[in-house]
Amino acid sequence: MSNKMKTFEGLEGIGMSERGISKFLKESKSTLNLGTINSDGSPIIHPVWYYYDSKTMRIYFYTEPALKKAINIKERGGMVYFDVDSDKWPYKGVKGRGSAKIISDQDMALSLGRKILTRYVRKGRPLMKYAVDKIRAGGYVIFEITPAYFTSWDFGKFVQQDPSMRNSVIS
Repeated sequence: MSNKMKTFEGLEGIGMSERGISKFLKESKSTLNLGTINSDGSPIIHPVWYYYDSKTMRIYFYTEPALKKAINIKERGGMVYFDVDSDKWPYKGVKGRGSAKIISDQDMALSLGRKILTRYVRKGRPLMKYAVDKIRAGGYVIFEITPAYFTSWDFGKFVQQDPSMRNSVIS
């Protein structure tokens, strides 16, 4: 990963390294919560399936071009916020801000669409073919997020520092 990426700890002492961030984003099956800004200035959150490319440090997702998230991205010059986190103890996650743009190359869009879908859809299921066909026909567009920074947290580090923290939360 690049040393140029800004990374911050959510709480001092529990942040992840760039390698840890990359591993988490690649392995998590959680949805990415995408934040955009409506025309009236109000925020809106959109859960999306995603794919993270650790070599380029880019995040990809797909959506219909007429949906609010796509419109907000176009109207706000690509500005987005994102969050991927786990809902099981020990809690961990990555969030940040970035710039999103549509992937216009059809072959690249199809390849990325398949990578996104492979993370969430079982091989050979009808949803895979449906979504790939919809990407091919322009019914879905692929967006690429270039993160400006990542903020991360891993509460498992509390357990490493103090094993009595292991049973601190209701699960």
